[in-house]
Amino acid sequence: MLTNYVYKLRPNTAQSTKMSNWVDMLRSHYNWCLNDRLNQYAQQFIMGEYCDIRTRAEACPLTCFVSKNGATGEPWKASNVDKKGNTINPRRNAGMIQDAALPELKKARPWYAGIDSTALQQNIKRLDTAYQKFFDRRGFPKFKNRSNFTSFTMTMGIKVQKNKIYLPKLGWMRFYNSRQVPDGFTIKAATIRKRQSILDFGFWILD
Repeated sequence: MLTNYVYKLRPNTAQSTKMSNWVDMLRSHYNWCLNDRLNQYAQQFIMGEYCDIRTRAEACPLTCFVSKNGATGEPWKASNVDKKGNTINPRRNAGMIQDAALPELKKARPWYAGIDSTALQQNIKRLDTAYQKFFDRRGFPKFKNRSNFTSFTMTMGIKVQKNKIYLPKLGWMRFYNSRQVPDGFTIKAATIRKRQSILDFGFWILD
């Protein structure tokens, strides 16, 4: 059974500043990923099966950046061989492509290396969820601003001891332990949310 517990955080000044910066960078990353998918979809829609519309060079699925997944990057996984010796090149979706590109993002923009890896991965899944809602006819994904992007989620390395919580790359910080967590539960994820000048977090626990 999954249950959500919400508490008010008590970070120090450095931790509060870092988390606020993370929210800003993750919002930019989310918007970049959405723009990337929109651009690639538009380009593929215009060019069709061509890599170059002028020369009408045919698109090669192994080298051409025009991906029907709607995201820049190699649309095929590394070759695998099944039990019969056949080569398998499973196609990747847009989320998988952008997730695999995270190491390149950190090289190109080193400040993103300071963000927990699972927070970046969950940011892409957040966009995947927005697209799934679109497929369910619940509105197309929108670009985020400061008012509607105020949180991030982490899924590994989280520890809780009494009224303290440890978050990777942020360290230990206190929180108001207003609701006792029962024994025998495992933390699956923690979401840190900024409400005006107040930081709180909620984490999902599994019995």
